[in-house]
Amino acid sequence: MSFMPTVLRDGIRLHYSDIGSGPALFFHTGGGGDGTMWQAAGYLDALPGRRHLLFDHRGHGLSDQPKDLQAHRLDEYIADVISVLDFAGVKRAAMVGYSDGARLIYALASRHPQRVAAIVGIGGVAHPSDTDAWRPELLAEVRQMGFRAWLEQMSASETEPAPAWLMENLASTPGDMFELEIEGWADAPSECDDFPRIEAPTLIVCGELENTDGAAELAARALPNGTAVVMPGFGHMQAFWRTDVTAPIISEFLAEHVPVPTTALSS
Repeated sequence: MSFMPTVLRDGIRLHYSDIGSGPALFFHTGGGGDGTMWQAAGYLDALPGRRHLLFDHRGHGLSDQPKDLQAHRLDEYIADVISVLDFAGVKRAAMVGYSDGARLIYALASRHPQRVAAIVGIGGVAHPSDTDAWRPELLAEVRQMGFRAWLEQMSASETEPAPAWLMENLASTPGDMFELEIEGWADAPSECDDFPRIEAPTLIVCGELENTDGAAELAARALPNGTAVVMPGFGHMQAFWRTDVTAPIISEFLAEHVPVPTTALSS
C-alpha cells in the first residue's frame, strides 16, 4: 500500500511517498532529483519489510520551489524533515541520505537524536581540514555550465556513466533550486562538527574517487558508532546507483541495528 501525502510547513508544501509497512525508513536525496529515484535504483526492493518514506525536499519533485535564499538555509530543511515525520506519525526512523541528503541527516541526528534510529550516508563526507569554500566555487561552475551540463560532466568523470533514468531524474530539478541549496547551506557548520554528537549507529558508503584523503574513514572514527565502506573504483554517482554492490551492505547494517520483524518479511 502506498500514499502520497503533502505537508504544509510555513506556507511551503512538502511532498513525500509513504510505501509499505514495518520499521520506518526515511530517504532524503541530495541536490537534484526526487524521492522516486530511490525506488528506481532498487532500494525498496533491496530493503523489504519496512515503511519507506521517500521525501521530495523543498525545491525538488512535487514539493514547492521557494525562490528566497533564506528559505534554503539548512535549518529550514531540517525542520521540514521533522514536520514530515510528525505528520506521518513517526517518532523514530532509520534514515538514508545521499550527498547533501546525508549531510542533512547528520545535522538532524546531532540536534534531534531521539528521532533517528540509524543512519546510512551515501556519498563523500568532508575532510576535517576542509571548509565549505568549495560551495561558492561549485556554484560558479554550475552557473557557467548549466546544471544539466554539470551533471553530464560528473557522470563522464566516473568509471561508468550514470544510467539515463538517473540523469533525467536529477536534471528534472530546476537549476536555480540546486543553486539555492548550494548557496543556502554555504554558512552551515560542517558535518565534521556533528559527528561526535551523533548517537545513532552510522554507516558511510562512498566511492573511492570521492574519498578525499581518507575522509570517510576519519568520519567513522569521529562517530561514536560509525562504520565506513569505500567502494573501489566508484565515484559519487556510482555510490548511489550501483545498488547491486551497495544494497547488500546497507541491508546487513539495517538488519543489525533496526531489524524487521519476521512477520513483516513473511507477509
